[in-house]
Amino acid sequence: MAKHRSRKSARSSSSSDSDSSSSSGSSGSYSDSSNFSDIQKAKNKKFQLKGEKSAILSKWIIKGLSEKDVKAAREAFKPSLKRDKKYDGSDLFTNPKLDESLYSALKKARNSAASVVNIDPQEKIYRKQTDLVLDLAKHILFMASQAKNKKKCRSDRITLKSALMLWSHLFRNITQARRFNILSQVHSDHTVLLSRAAEKLPIGSEDLFGDKFIRELLSQVKVASRVSTSVYATPASTSTPIKPSTSRTPASTPSTPLQARHTATIIVLPQTHQWMPSSSLCVQPK
Repeated sequence: MAKHRSRKSARSSSSSDSDSSSSSGSSGSYSDSSNFSDIQKAKNKKFQLKGEKSAILSKWIIKGLSEKDVKAAREAFKPSLKRDKKYDGSDLFTNPKLDESLYSALKKARNSAASVVNIDPQEKIYRKQTDLVLDLAKHILFMASQAKNKKKCRSDRITLKSALMLWSHLFRNITQARRFNILSQVHSDHTVLLSRAAEKLPIGSEDLFGDKFIRELLSQVKVASRVSTSVYATPASTSTPIKPSTSRTPASTPSTPLQARHTATIIVLPQTHQWMPSSSLCVQPK
């Protein structure tokens, strides 16, 4: 009996240890968002959706949902996010609006007096899509938080983590499209900052770009303006003027008989008193 009890206690202790390790592993999998090895190693899960559920989904897609039902589903979960030092996502569920400085620049570029909501039709569509994407995240995060408290199988944890990964990817793409759409209209030469200064962009806030990114953008614009101004202000490369040479060039040899007649020196020979040009001094008199 004592041996049986000792074996039973050992089994219970080992099972409790495994439960605690699995729960800690599940919490660790969500804390370290950069570790995707479990997702990459997971096998494809095939499943079949019943005809009744498939018909309900098709009906929702084709006919749509009433505003009352959408509001009820949206307000069913209200998460609160804690602040992090490096990646602060406490304002994740705040749908940002266009920054005031870029809104003013966009008004000048478009020569428009429209409000910040209606200044750009594409931004208006993107902002509405962001509302829908943020509503979807609340339900996924709720299920992910419940996975820490209850014993979940490995496939459930991978499913929730995969859903969060795909949601984050979708939300980032929409947000980046919003920013590129605005920045390409007012500062088209500096759109590369969206990837180079990504750490300065907010993760959900009141403003779409945020003060840190705006300061970085203005700094880059000033530097580019100074460079272009200095290039246009610098005169073209001046060549040193060639001074006329003061040395006399030697006279060229006459090429025609007329030139030879005028330039030849006449020398009188003392014996014959004959004259001949200096070019024929080698001829002896008869």
